[in-house]
Amino acid sequence: MVITISIIWTFQIFSVSRKLSITTKNRIEAIQIAREWIEAFTNIRDTNWILFSADYKNCWNTLNYDKSCVAASAPATSTDIASWSYIIYKGTNNRWYLEQKTTWIFSDSTYRDNFIVKIDENTLYTQSWWTDLLPLYTRELQVSYKNTTWPTPDSNDDKINIKSIVQWADSSSNKPHKIELETLISNRRNKK
Repeated sequence: MVITISIIWTFQIFSVSRKLSITTKNRIEAIQIAREWIEAFTNIRDTNWILFSADYKNCWNTLNYDKSCVAASAPATSTDIASWSYIIYKGTNNRWYLEQKTTWIFSDSTYRDNFIVKIDENTLYTQSWWTDLLPLYTRELQVSYKNTTWPTPDSNDDKINIKSIVQWADSSSNKPHKIELETLISNRRNKK
C-alpha cells in the first residue's frame, strides 16, 4: 500500500510539474508574440514620421502610409488609424501594414481564423500564410485613442493606447490562456 501511494504521489507531482512547464514555455512565447506587435506599431508611427516629415501632426497615425494625410484640413480623415482591432502584416516593401478585423471570442473558430499566429521560414511570427504553431496562438491588436470617442480620432489627440492580446489553449488547462501587453504611443513630433 505504501508503494502504491508513493507511485501515485510521484505520478501526480510529475503531472503537475509537466503542466507547469508547458504553461511557462507557452506564456514566454506568448509574451514575445505580443511584444512584437507593440514594436511593429511603433515602427508604423516612426515610418510615418520619416515618409511624411512635412506634416507630423496629420500623418503620424495615417493608415498604411496614405499620402493624402499631408495638410489634411479635416479634423480626422479616413486615412487615420481608427479605434479598432487589427492584425499587422509585412508588405512586399518590407513595411508593416494594418488590417481591420472584427472581433469575437477565442472559442469562436472565426476569431481563431482571423487572428491566428503562424511562423514563417525565418522563424518570425506572422499572420500571413506559413506554418501553424503549436499550441494555436491568436494575436489581436486593439487600438484606441486616449482622449476621444470610438472609432474616429480627434485631430488634437496625439496619444494612442495599444493593447496586444495573445490567447492560446494547451493541455495544461481547459480554459484558454491570455496575455495582454498595453502601451501608450504618442506623437512627440506634433510641432509641425
